Amino acid sequence: MSVSVATPVWVTGLAAAALAVGQGLMLACLIYQAILAAASALPTKRASHAGEKRLRFAIAIPAHNEAAVLAATLARLKEQDYPRELFDVHVAADHCSDATAEVTRQGGGIAHERSEPPQGRKAYALQWLLQRILQREPGSLLHPAFLAGYDAVAIFDADSQVDPGFLAAVEGHLRDGKRVLQGQHIIHNPQDSPLAAMAAVDMRLNNRLRNQSRANLGLACRLMGDAMVFDTQVLREHGWPTVSMNEDREYGYVLLLNGIRASYVPEARSYGQAASSWRQAEPQRLRWYRQVPALQRRYAGRLIGAAVRSRSPALLDGAVELLMPSYTYLVAGAAVNLIVVIALGLWLPTVRGLLGVAGSLALLGAWMLYPLAGLWIDRAPGWAYRALWMGPAYLIWRLWIAVLVRVRGERIGWVRTQRREESDRPKPR
Repeated sequence: MSVSVATPVWVTGLAAAALAVGQGLMLACLIYQAILAAASALPTKRASHAGEKRLRFAIAIPAHNEAAVLAATLARLKEQDYPRELFDVHVAADHCSDATAEVTRQGGGIAHERSEPPQGRKAYALQWLLQRILQREPGSLLHPAFLAGYDAVAIFDADSQVDPGFLAAVEGHLRDGKRVLQGQHIIHNPQDSPLAAMAAVDMRLNNRLRNQSRANLGLACRLMGDAMVFDTQVLREHGWPTVSMNEDREYGYVLLLNGIRASYVPEARSYGQAASSWRQAEPQRLRWYRQVPALQRRYAGRLIGAAVRSRSPALLDGAVELLMPSYTYLVAGAAVNLIVVIALGLWLPTVRGLLGVAGSLALLGAWMLYPLAGLWIDRAPGWAYRALWMGPAYLIWRLWIAVLVRVRGERIGWVRTQRREESDRPKPR
């Protein structure tokens, strides 16, 4: 004779509440992202100012042992559809053991050779370079082409292939009163490997669903490290952060808290490389993922408080964007939710949460279709859709990176990203 044991009411209630909260959060995130996706399809506002006195630009490039790629970058910058006498290219040759400084001078740029500490982060070299550009102390920059009185500073990576119309595109937006701009960063080597193709799709979706949507809604876009443009007064007032290894994203929150929103300019394009192998991509991803919890602790509460005080949708959106789980976590969470709902249906038939089995399946399906919707809105070419076959492996890899971040913690340091023009043999920092 078998004896059935009834499940305590409090266990059933706790399971139902936990499941409902989890499902509710994932559904709220899906609705929020769906609103942004719809907004990304709205018409893009163009700059209105033209025909006025041209602005003067400083182009800043932090570089550590980048001689292999820098010559092509400098040559491309010379092709700007903008008066050559109105922009200078400044390169910080940061603790270099190669010919980065020499290549800079040969390419018509102004080389700033840095050998003092601290080192080991792009932010250190960039902060140092920006200080030199903005201070313009007598005798500090002995270069005949050095301009006095820059209006704005554009920041690129050492391997950036900048579109000829970049400076002309951002100039009008600066004249319209925008003080911080983020151009469209595009991965130019998706053909190198399935991983590079997936990274290119990822960047395309970030441009469209993260930055274009917020630009259309008048919110703040995310700074992405490359193709960023700042009114010089912003840099004078707020400097450049070096606290985290995601200094670009951090700076966006600093500026937002000070009432300055970064604006997205999709017609200002810059092309960069993606790592072609898992081994090359892992250090970069570890660096990015490691900083997210610290940024959340440092800025989420401040953004929420400022949003409540000022009733600012941009500040509130900044907090939501910072706190919202990544797409990887949300897809994984939706899959786990479906499994839990099915399992609980066998053990506790009355516990189905808010969605039930059908609703949980629809939630997972919606998250899986989200990238396809983004590519459709972006009118992506066929190769981008084909690249999504790599999606499951890419998501699993990103979950693995998240695990490594938890395990290694503070032991994760800055590691220079390898370029495809170089050999696979690592070079010492």
